[in-house]
Amino acid sequence: MTARPRLATRVWRRLRNPPIGYQHGRRGRLARKFPMVSWVYYAVTAYTTPRLFILGLIGIGPTLLLMLVGFESRILTLGYALAGWMLACAAAGLIWRPKLDVTATMPVRVECGSRFETRYQARNIGRFCARDLSIDTLVYSDWLSMRRGRAHLTVLPPGVTESVAASSHALARGVYTLPALRYDSSFPCGFWRWGRTASHERFISVYPRYTRLLSFDIPLGNRHKQDLSSARDMAREALEFHGCREFREGDALRHVHPRSSARLGAPVVKEFQSEGRSRTAILIDTRETARFPRRGAGFRHETPVEAALSLAAAVTDALSSTDRVLELLVAGPQVYRFVTAGRVGYLEEALDLLAAVDPCRDDPLDRLEPLLFEEIRALQSVLLILTGWDRRRSELVRNLSVWETGLKVVLITPKLDMIADLPAEVIRLTAKSILRGEVLTL
Repeated sequence: MTARPRLATRVWRRLRNPPIGYQHGRRGRLARKFPMVSWVYYAVTAYTTPRLFILGLIGIGPTLLLMLVGFESRILTLGYALAGWMLACAAAGLIWRPKLDVTATMPVRVECGSRFETRYQARNIGRFCARDLSIDTLVYSDWLSMRRGRAHLTVLPPGVTESVAASSHALARGVYTLPALRYDSSFPCGFWRWGRTASHERFISVYPRYTRLLSFDIPLGNRHKQDLSSARDMAREALEFHGCREFREGDALRHVHPRSSARLGAPVVKEFQSEGRSRTAILIDTRETARFPRRGAGFRHETPVEAALSLAAAVTDALSSTDRVLELLVAGPQVYRFVTAGRVGYLEEALDLLAAVDPCRDDPLDRLEPLLFEEIRALQSVLLILTGWDRRRSELVRNLSVWETGLKVVLITPKLDMIADLPAEVIRLTAKSILRGEVLTL
């Protein structure tokens, strides 16, 4: 490929991806379908100032209106003078446009609802003294999901390095591509902002907010209980190679066995087992029951799906300090299957997975139930976190009971309304009680 086609490819990718940031998932795909609208939003937020709009409303706007109706007055001269002044200030700002070397340091993951700080180190590499500087000025489009702060510097002489910080607020769970790092200056007069925008992207994971459980108990079931108890005394930390099997949706790519895959012509993954450790599976129901979920106080999502992910994060946190092998099964909309395989320190990886989940409009059990029953012989306990109750979920509970596996079922609903034919062993919780930290034992 020659230099000109490579340049055209880079320009096309740049035009298709405006640097305004987006949330991964359905909402992010919808925002990226309209790049022209996103570029207009970028131009307005990157270059204009409130002072420009105010002066245009009270000065230039009436002048244009008088010109259209043919009215002649000295007020028109004042309007022309204001317009010329604004253009002269914009031209002067272009001449004194700052040239900086800015590096940003921020966390890669934060909890939903928390505030986090981004630190910037700015060095003036230009010839002029930079005045009225602002760093990270691009505003995230969805103000109800992520609020980004700006850092300000009054003066930065040439060759001088300064460190500043800005605070941001993560209001909604998700994986975000943040707006590009931009610095600019409204000097002089504050009518127009000139600066530069970085080309690289920044990512942050906002995992579900959760409250640590004081106690979590789940039965191990009667099947293989004696074998598990006798093997626990001679458990080892190292994992042993158990065998190979065909690749399933949600398996980690790092476990693919290259030679076996090349010989069979299909992906094959390696399986490991840990002697003497119980295995617990958590199946999370992410079906979106309400078509238009309402936002609670403080613009927080208090839906059953968000509560289910929050409870799953709390249970994962509780199990991460034990020797159990944990398996997470969740769909939203793609299938996520996370197996710890006896590892420790996996909590952050599990939280990153839960941050990326989107609510499902279809029934996720169509894809999760076969995965669960493929591993049922290796499971000692199963935790079902459901967001609704129907015949399909009732049959799933009965089928799991047949296997004599330790089972705990949690049903999360907006309110504690009466549900017909609900078994007594099902634990009822409200989404509001989970998200507000009122559930401490399970």
